[in-house]
Amino acid sequence: MQLSLVTMATMAPPPNFFGWLNVALALALAAASAWAFRRLRGTTLSAPAAWAAIAALTIAAVESLLALRPEMEAHLSASLLRYAAAVGTFCPMMAVLGAKRPQDRGWQWVVAALWITLLVPAGQALASSAASRLDLFPAWRLMIVALIAMGLLNYLPTRNALPALLTAAAQACLFAAYLLETPPGNPQVRVTLGLTALLLAALIAHAQSLSLRGLPRSPRTTSEDALSHLTHRWLVFRNAWGAFWALRIMHRTNQAAEAAHWPVRLQWHGFTTVEGCPDGDGGGLVAGHLEQTLDSLLRRFEGRQSDE
Repeated sequence: MQLSLVTMATMAPPPNFFGWLNVALALALAAASAWAFRRLRGTTLSAPAAWAAIAALTIAAVESLLALRPEMEAHLSASLLRYAAAVGTFCPMMAVLGAKRPQDRGWQWVVAALWITLLVPAGQALASSAASRLDLFPAWRLMIVALIAMGLLNYLPTRNALPALLTAAAQACLFAAYLLETPPGNPQVRVTLGLTALLLAALIAHAQSLSLRGLPRSPRTTSEDALSHLTHRWLVFRNAWGAFWALRIMHRTNQAAEAAHWPVRLQWHGFTTVEGCPDGDGGGLVAGHLEQTLDSLLRRFEGRQSDE
C-alpha cells in the first residue's frame, strides 16, 4: 500500500505542468500556422493562416503569464485573459469568408473588428470587477455558438470535415467556462484539450491537402481527361476554401455553361456531362471553354498556387 502511494505521488504531474504544456502546444500550433502561411503565400488563404498564427501566439502568451503567476488562476484576470485569447480562434474562419481579391485586404479590418467586438464583455467585466470569472450574457453566448457553427458548416461538406469537427470541439473546450454555468474540470486541462484538438485539425488538414496538391500533368488528349483535370482542380479549391465560396463558384460556372449550352455541369463532386444538351463545339472545345471560365473565377483566389 505504501509503495503504491509512493508510485502515485511520483507519477503525479509537477506544478504548472498543464500550464507549460499549453504553452508548448500553442507554440507548435503557431509554427504549423506559420508554415501554412509560407506555403499559401500568393493565395488568399495566406491571411487566414496568418490570423491562426497570431491567435496561437496570443494563447501562448496568456498561458505563459498564467504559468509564471499561478496565483492569478483564482482571480478574474485569468478568466478575462483566456477569453481574450480564445476569441482569436474565430479570426481565421472570418478571414476565409472574405478571401477573394480585391476585397481580401480590406476584409482584414473586418476580422480585426470582430476580435475587438468580442472583447467587449471582457472590458465590461474588467470595469465592474465584481465576479471571480467572466459571465457572458445570453446574446454573447449565442454569438459565440453561431461563430463555432459557422466554421463547422463551411467545411463539413468538404474533405476537411474531420478538421472542422476537431476545430469546433476545440473551441467548445476553450469557451466552456463562458458558455456553461458550471464548467467541468480544470481550466488548464480544458485549454490543453482545446489546443490538442486544434493542432490535430491543422495536421490532418495539411496531410489531406498534400494528397490532393498539384494538378495532373499527363497529356489531356480527350475531353474526359480534361474534365478529370478540371474536377481535380475544383476539389482542391472546394476543400481549401470551403462550402461558402464553393457554392458561389459552382453557381457562376453553371450559369456560364447554361448560357453557352455546354453539355457539362459542375456538381459538388466534380464536372459531369448532362444528357440532352447540344454540343455544337465538340468535347475538346467545351473543355477548353470550361477551363477558361474556371481560370477567370479562381484567379481571384488561387494566385500562384494554380501554376504550381
